[in-house]
Amino acid sequence: MSQLDIILVSYNTSEYTKRAIESVYAETHDTDFKLIMVDNDSKDNSVELIASNFPDVEIIQTGANLGFAGGVNIGAKASDSDYILLLNPDTVILDGAIDKLMAYAQNTPQAGIWGGVTLNNDLSLNPNNARARLSFKTLLFSALGLSKAFNKSCFFNHDNYGCWDRKSEREVDVITGCFFLTPRKLWDELQGLDETFFMYAEEADYCIRAIKKGYQPRVTPDARIIHHGGVSETNLSGKMLKLLKGKAELINKHAKSWQKPLHKGLLLLHVMNKTLSLNLLSLIKKDKIPLRDQWRIVYSQRKEWLRGYQ
Repeated sequence: MSQLDIILVSYNTSEYTKRAIESVYAETHDTDFKLIMVDNDSKDNSVELIASNFPDVEIIQTGANLGFAGGVNIGAKASDSDYILLLNPDTVILDGAIDKLMAYAQNTPQAGIWGGVTLNNDLSLNPNNARARLSFKTLLFSALGLSKAFNKSCFFNHDNYGCWDRKSEREVDVITGCFFLTPRKLWDELQGLDETFFMYAEEADYCIRAIKKGYQPRVTPDARIIHHGGVSETNLSGKMLKLLKGKAELINKHAKSWQKPLHKGLLLLHVMNKTLSLNLLSLIKKDKIPLRDQWRIVYSQRKEWLRGYQ
């Protein structure tokens, strides 16, 4: 029995997955761990590549694309450690980040969920390591474009904690699932991830359920990783549809009855404003804006994503 089980769900990301696993072995020295790769029926050479390069990695082939939550839950059932770390295949562990995150977890057990800081490939800050839960304020400022216009403001960009430079530890609402540590005891108590969320927002749901039980997720700046983001979903409209479905499902599950139509209306307003602004920009420039058609697709499918994953 290892101290930590690292669960990595792969889907057509063979080279990224190989790089992520290499970094885990190269940068993790103080933690006894087992790495479990759950492959969601990749059509590239992911399974063969990882099996031939890393004989110690346990590989589980699902035979179908079960989404992130479904894949993680299968990996967790095959594990028996004290802690579970969710790790995306498009990440790179830096400077002993897993060892540092484990030490932080043991020093702050009341958090229940721990994360680190995410960087872009050029080592610039990627602020998507943590965020606030959906609320009227975060949805309104996003819909009006204020969170983007004032992205360094914690008032207008509370969603991404805009004024936080990620150089200090902090309590947060949601830890991003790309680098997400939680104890086995809490995982079992919450029964893992809710598989209603096929992809995106499942970690937010887990964090909200943990907070309701008295835990408070925390981030440490000492544990740093590179996170590329979205490498298995290269089509913007496809990614946005899943993101919006995830947000709508969070509203379905956690918002009060009177809040649900209001919050979903703000989600729709965000997409409407984005689509209209790109159409206007295209007219002004008298040229086709590449993202315009992608957002038109998203808006045209609003009835579908507003229902969530139900």
